[in-house]
Amino acid sequence: MLKKIILIFVFPLIFVSGAFAQDDFPAGSPYTIFGIGDLNYSTSLRTTGMGIQGISLSGNYLNSLNPASLTKLPYTSFSILFNYNFLKSSDGIKSVSSSNGNAFGINIGIPMSKEKGFSLGLGFNPYSLINYKIINNTVSVGENVKQTYAGRGGISRINIGLSYTLQKSIHLGADYNYAFGDIKDLKLVEFTSSSGYTPTKIVHEYDYTGFFVKAGAIIELDKLLKLKKTNDFTVGFLYESPLTLKSKFDGIYSSSISTDTVSIEKGDINIPARISFGVTKKVGNRYLLSSDLMLQDWSSSTWYGAIQANYQSAMRFGAGVEVQPLENPEKVWDKLTYRFGGFYEKSYYTVNGESINRIGVNAGLSIPLSQFNSLDLAVSFSTRGNTSNGLIKDDMIKLSAGINFGELWFVRPKEEDK
Repeated sequence: MLKKIILIFVFPLIFVSGAFAQDDFPAGSPYTIFGIGDLNYSTSLRTTGMGIQGISLSGNYLNSLNPASLTKLPYTSFSILFNYNFLKSSDGIKSVSSSNGNAFGINIGIPMSKEKGFSLGLGFNPYSLINYKIINNTVSVGENVKQTYAGRGGISRINIGLSYTLQKSIHLGADYNYAFGDIKDLKLVEFTSSSGYTPTKIVHEYDYTGFFVKAGAIIELDKLLKLKKTNDFTVGFLYESPLTLKSKFDGIYSSSISTDTVSIEKGDINIPARISFGVTKKVGNRYLLSSDLMLQDWSSSTWYGAIQANYQSAMRFGAGVEVQPLENPEKVWDKLTYRFGGFYEKSYYTVNGESINRIGVNAGLSIPLSQFNSLDLAVSFSTRGNTSNGLIKDDMIKLSAGINFGELWFVRPKEEDK
């Protein structure tokens, strides 16, 4: 089992490091140039397929976003998740297409006692992602000049958390998150003519570290309020503390004449607290409806001591449905779990005075491989921005795949049968 855990964590890291070997600055969305890039709101393909965060979801699926969800895990669970993204960015005149893949989540949930809901959660997940390349061709002083602006990197988090059932209807959880990562920015100025001007390359690399905590709750209202005509009606709450990222800056300034390197302590980036609410209701024997709302006020966030004028309050709303398998399926498709949903995101920044918002629709599928194992698939179609006011419109397709597998560890047989 120890070898299995090592493989789970090491293989995706090899996959990620190999992805950067082909192109140090692969093309992506120009909007990731702002702040710490695109924020990640999902840690499982169950929630991805439904377009939600899963604040009020629990059960036999890992969701490290809300640690309170671990109380309902029936067995030790592992999950590895992968993404492949297709992007088309357009300014209304011309468009650029790109694609890239990455590993985006590794999570483990270990139930210690089903009766008390005591479980341990471990995870490695992205917090944000930066991935852009912008090329601008101009003419200056009679010379053709090619300017390239590019960036890659982001923030990742490693978490360890615990959950506990206060009573049969109230489930609590908390975890500690260590955030770290590096972001590399490139500016390259090249002259396409043989004028003798010297090309200039500037690389800025920022290393970030910090920590934050999360505290969550899931309440089964049907049990708490003893609603006889209502079953599986839950609400969820999640609080994420502010995150202070301490940064170290390395700058490399090079030309054909000389190269200079500067290394300094840059200062702090303050990311505001985040709160989320969720509601889940089961309808009949097969249909699970769920929605959640996230709020985060970036307007007072400071970067290296200064408030950013183009930052604003961010919001995300998602809603979806899960169609669960029949109890005694006879056909293959009746054994599958189907998911559908959609979401709306209000970004934490503005460009040219406009909020860059995203809207999308999602779908997902779970294929059982055995009693404890499944193959999960999800697809998301989304769009953000527009081509007015000098902006860019992004059309995105994200394909996701993951494997969930589990084993019985610490749960005793007599507990399992309860």
